[in-house]
Amino acid sequence: MSQNTPYRGAFLLIVAAAVLLAVAALTGRGDITTATVVLAGTGCFVAGVFLLALHKGEPIDPEIAALLPAQGTVTIATLCADLGVQGDGWFVPEGETVIEIVPVGETLPAATDDDYSYITAEGAAAVRLVPACAPLLARLKEKHALEIPVEEDALLACIVEVCDDLLEVAEKTEARRDGENIVVTLAGYRLMPGCRAVRAASPKCCTMIGCPVCSLLAVIAALGTGQPTTIEHVAVDEKKGMLRVILTGPAPRGADPGNSR
Repeated sequence: MSQNTPYRGAFLLIVAAAVLLAVAALTGRGDITTATVVLAGTGCFVAGVFLLALHKGEPIDPEIAALLPAQGTVTIATLCADLGVQGDGWFVPEGETVIEIVPVGETLPAATDDDYSYITAEGAAAVRLVPACAPLLARLKEKHALEIPVEEDALLACIVEVCDDLLEVAEKTEARRDGENIVVTLAGYRLMPGCRAVRAASPKCCTMIGCPVCSLLAVIAALGTGQPTTIEHVAVDEKKGMLRVILTGPAPRGADPGNSR
C-alpha cells in the first residue's frame, strides 16, 4: 500500500518539533543555542500544521479523468447518426439554461422549447439533448458562484478564467473574437487522452455532441451572447498539447414547425 507523502511529512515535522522543544526544555540552558532549538521546533510545528491544513488529498490522474466521459460522447453521437441525424449540435439558450439541438440537416427547428427528445418539424427535424457539461456548469455556479457576463471582453475573460483557474484543464487559455467566431485555444491541455479517444471514433463527435469541456465553452458563449452557438471546428495538436475550439453562431432557423413531437 502506498503511503500518503504529505501526511507523512506533516507527521514527521510535528514529531521533530516535539523532540526539539523537549530537548530545549530538558536542557534548560537558556542560551542562544536553546533559543535556536526552540525556534526550529516552532518552525517545524507550524510547517506541519500548514501541510495538514492545506493538503487536499490525492488528485485523480488527469489521463483517467479525461477518459471518463469519452465513451458517452461517442455513444450519443453514434445513436444520432444511426437515426439519420447529420447536423452539428447547436447550444440554444433558454433563459438561464441551455439545451443542445442536433438537427437532421443544417437548419434548426423554428421552435425548440419542447421537453421531448425528438423534434419533428417539416424540413427541420432534430434531436433535443441536455448538454454534456450540464452537471459541470451547475457545479461551477454552486461552488464558485459563476456568472456569465454579456459584455464581450468580460465573456472572453470568463472563458479563460473557467479553463485556467476554476477547472485547471490547461496551462494557458486564450479566447478571442475572430469575426463571427470565438476562438478558444487551450495550451498545455491536460485532458488530451479524452480527445484522442473521441476522435479515434470520429472527429464528427466533437461538433455533433461535444465533450463536457468543449460543450461548456459553447454553453458559456451561448449564455453570454444570448444566441444559439455551435462548435464549428475542433483542432488537436498532441505534440504541442494544444486544443483549439472554434465557436460560431447564430444558427439558421427553419419554417414554422409542425408537430414538435
